[in-house]
Amino acid sequence: MMDRRAAVRRIIALMRKEALQLLRDRATLGMLLGIPLLQIVVFGFAIELTPRSLDVTLVSSPADAPSTQRSFRQLSASLRMHTAPSLEIARRSMARGETAVIIDTRVRPVMAYIDASNPVVSQYAQARIEHFVSDMNAPIDPEAPAAFEIHIERLYNPEASTRPFLLTGLLGAIPTMSLVMMAALSVARERERGTLEVLRASPARFHEVACGKLAPYLVLGMAQSLLILIVMRTFFHITIAGSVTSLLAALTIFSAANLMLGLLFSCLARQQMQAMQMTFFFFLPSSLLSGFMFPFQAMPAWAQWIGETLPMTHYLRITRSIILRGVDSGYVGSESVPIVLFAGAVAAASHWVWRKRIA
Repeated sequence: MMDRRAAVRRIIALMRKEALQLLRDRATLGMLLGIPLLQIVVFGFAIELTPRSLDVTLVSSPADAPSTQRSFRQLSASLRMHTAPSLEIARRSMARGETAVIIDTRVRPVMAYIDASNPVVSQYAQARIEHFVSDMNAPIDPEAPAAFEIHIERLYNPEASTRPFLLTGLLGAIPTMSLVMMAALSVARERERGTLEVLRASPARFHEVACGKLAPYLVLGMAQSLLILIVMRTFFHITIAGSVTSLLAALTIFSAANLMLGLLFSCLARQQMQAMQMTFFFFLPSSLLSGFMFPFQAMPAWAQWIGETLPMTHYLRITRSIILRGVDSGYVGSESVPIVLFAGAVAAASHWVWRKRIA
């Protein structure tokens, strides 16, 4: 009996000790409470599968353009209507992700081209077009031939398979998680092992330390992405429709941005566990608000604004545009600018934290 009471006292004492340690570890406690709260906010307010708007480009003769736009605006108030003088220009706009549907009214029957690289958006677009055709033919006898027809053609992903969309998304998700985490452990590992003082006493400057520590991970990240591309090509027959050089250049910039962010986390963290917690806290909104799994167009404006600040958002646009749609290098350059700005901002922040807390 006495042994049981002693065992209970020991268990209670250990429980009290662990509870006090948890309450004193504000970083861990904040993660335990913050991550569920962040998930509830994102899934409850930001994630939506139905797009809020749809970009439609009309290719029509100048005489028919006004009446054609009025007719298609009746389809839905959520449509953003654009015009293009030719089908070639409209196709280039679609390759750059600027429009989801092209409707060519100059031919009979009318042709609708849907960007099927994102299956969710393409299914929504097709449903809206079919509903519009049904409304246009509603007064006609059901047994009579349809007076108005639109032939639909899916581009870039004719089967509307989710596999190309998800696999190309992994090119952004996997490097984001692995590179940020590996870089985040670099300085924190030195601090835990007690070798940070040696690094501080060395004549190496911040940019030298950053290059020396991050360069091996940059090579690792490139190899990781190349392995994903090889698996996509070999086992899933997904080929790169655009420039491989542009894709590798974007990959290098994106990897560098993730590594610099990881270095910032490493300079801020006191322990490797804290660095890993920061990494996960960043990866969660990156995977949810970047368009990796859910349509970016379906998110509210505030969530899209946050998503635009994340490098993964722009990198996913680049990879999917190059691999699936064969976009031009000008688009790649414009989408790379926000990634470069992000990398520069976190590099400056890392330098400041290094001087204030480490050097």
